[in-house]
Amino acid sequence: MIAYLIRRLIQSFVVFVIVMFFTFILPYFETGGILAPAYIALQNHASPSAVHQWGVTHDIFKPFYVRFWDYFSGVVFHFNLGYSWRQTSSVWGIIKTFVPRTIWIALASLVLSVIIALPLGILQASKRNTAFDYSVTNVLFVLYGVPAFLLSLLMITWFSIDSIHLPPVPNGSSSLAIFYDPKAFLLPVAALTLLNLAFLSRFMRSAVLDVLVQDYIRTARAKGCSQMRVLFRHSFRNALGPIIIILGLFLPGLFGGALIIEEVFNYEGIGYQTVQAATYLDIPLVLGITLLTTIMTLAGNLIADIMLGVVNPRVRVEGRK
Repeated sequence: MIAYLIRRLIQSFVVFVIVMFFTFILPYFETGGILAPAYIALQNHASPSAVHQWGVTHDIFKPFYVRFWDYFSGVVFHFNLGYSWRQTSSVWGIIKTFVPRTIWIALASLVLSVIIALPLGILQASKRNTAFDYSVTNVLFVLYGVPAFLLSLLMITWFSIDSIHLPPVPNGSSSLAIFYDPKAFLLPVAALTLLNLAFLSRFMRSAVLDVLVQDYIRTARAKGCSQMRVLFRHSFRNALGPIIIILGLFLPGLFGGALIIEEVFNYEGIGYQTVQAATYLDIPLVLGITLLTTIMTLAGNLIADIMLGVVNPRVRVEGRK
């Protein structure tokens, strides 16, 4: 298991270096190339001599490999994701204010999605090809096909304007605002949950259906096990393998969904900041958020691999072989 973890860590690090390399060279394709920050910083004083002097002061004219090593060592050893010249602040100084706000929404949505989707998927598998299965499938397909911005606007219209008048804009003044005023976060959390519910539920249904045709399930039924025991004692645990892998990559994926949800609900999280940075061409901030998402994706994948070995002993046995 230790050797497997070391191998996975090395693979994750290689992927991270590749992503870091591409984020490093992307600014070369901006208007003005690597001197684009000089024009942003100097604004009306961006004469050729001033731009050249700015580049000399900030080591812009160093060789490519020297600049990449400085960037690499800054990210790896000091978590320096760059500097936003448009906001005159470090990228991490900007990001760290908004990341917790998005994390709480993403975690709340993930917990609700799992609590609803996994039992629903098991129930659909146990009643496959029935009216219940077809009805739930049709509803979930509709939710799966609805764009995030449309679902958010409909929820604001139905539950904030027309009926029970829930707050349409969450309080984003604090990273812990979701605990102080949970009612204000009902709409964005519900929207993000509904968007993910269809995918998780259908995946759980397919995983359980694959398990139900195995020999040990027929043996359990032949021994007189009840339907509930077969589903939740035998089928559920063995179907968790692919679900855990999906969940490991699910939390970073929630940030993509939060990007649209936060923009519609005007909630200042990391998704909202990504849209603003892309709108105003704040390239260092966009690239810093990209690196942060990469780290979360690799970490989620690694945690999923570890958890898969915990819930499925066969993985550990095959790993030792």
